[in-house]
Amino acid sequence: MKAVAIIGASDTGKTRLITALVEELKKRGLTCGVLKKANHEIELDVEGKDSWQFIRAGAEISAVMTDEKLFLIKKRRGHDTLLETALDKFSGVDFLLVEGGKRESAFKKILRVHNDDDHNLISPPEDLIAVVSDEPFSSPFPLFLAEEVEKLTEFLLNVLEPMEPLVKLKVDGQVIPLNSFVQNLVAETIKGMVRALKGVPGSPENIIIEVRGGGKDEKNKP
Repeated sequence: MKAVAIIGASDTGKTRLITALVEELKKRGLTCGVLKKANHEIELDVEGKDSWQFIRAGAEISAVMTDEKLFLIKKRRGHDTLLETALDKFSGVDFLLVEGGKRESAFKKILRVHNDDDHNLISPPEDLIAVVSDEPFSSPFPLFLAEEVEKLTEFLLNVLEPMEPLVKLKVDGQVIPLNSFVQNLVAETIKGMVRALKGVPGSPENIIIEVRGGGKDEKNKP
């Protein structure tokens, strides 16, 4: 999965840009996901509905499934971050677009502006890779006009590296980041153990291992 965050001041066209990128990526046969970082609390669940009552009663997660959609409402934990959510919930898509997340260093970023004046209002972070503007101007970063969606898409596909790690570790629901050395060490160790088991394909592409605690408290759980 490749990912990029679209940042910028309010009403500069971030949502329109993301929508255009999703349409362009879909034309190229790629699956997309969108993750929005809201600066204020948003209530998607309607008071009085079943799912709202479940959460209010104390459920950590409430979900509603229809023939075409799955709605999931989850209480946010203190350690939940955009990166953890991206790796946990969006790993099945080819491309993830994040709206907001200016302070999230895990994502490369595109700054959406109207013109040169907007550009000066925001100090570009070190991980900024491009600027999208309604008007041309001199920029220290690659500059794309708002209508150059195809050109911007090609740029992103060539510049961005996949985010999906070789090994993903979750402990009690929390994603634990692993550096490249540890990922390779764990991957080779597990693959070596699995190869020795009977009935395992010669070259497995994906291996999932779950380990339960098994302590005293675990015995009392259903």
